[in-house]
Amino acid sequence: MCRLAKRSVTSGFGQRGQAMVEFALVLPLLLIVLFFVVDFGVGFTRWIAITNATREGARYGAVGRTTGEIRDRVVYTSNDVLTDPDEVTVGYLDADGDGVAIGDSVVVRADYHYSLITPLGKFLSGLTFDSIEFKACADMRLEQAPDPAEPLAPGPCD
Repeated sequence: MCRLAKRSVTSGFGQRGQAMVEFALVLPLLLIVLFFVVDFGVGFTRWIAITNATREGARYGAVGRTTGEIRDRVVYTSNDVLTDPDEVTVGYLDADGDGVAIGDSVVVRADYHYSLITPLGKFLSGLTFDSIEFKACADMRLEQAPDPAEPLAPGPCD
């Protein structure tokens, strides 16, 4: 009869240490990906909020509101992303050169400084920024003529 050689059975104590080392090597990469996804999601949400707020402000201005009312409307509809009406610029485009009238455009711009909410910059030493500048612009045709003293826009939305 042929005898099979006995193999020694290990109890798996060495495997636990190996798993901890692998986890320690992979953890920083997982955190970087997680922080990037969180920052991207929050930043994208805020960009959408200011884009929609400027569009709402331009629509509000197209029906003959003052620039102060338009700025307040943009801040109000931004879901607390914009807090200061000075972050919003409102102007009018005089397309034909005869003064701002029905058919010309109201242009609403908003600038927002988004600071990263996760410590992504501390993990990536080559990361040279800790914030992103968001700019949103909306342009709508006037349905009612605004006050003639309203400012002219520096240019249309790009």
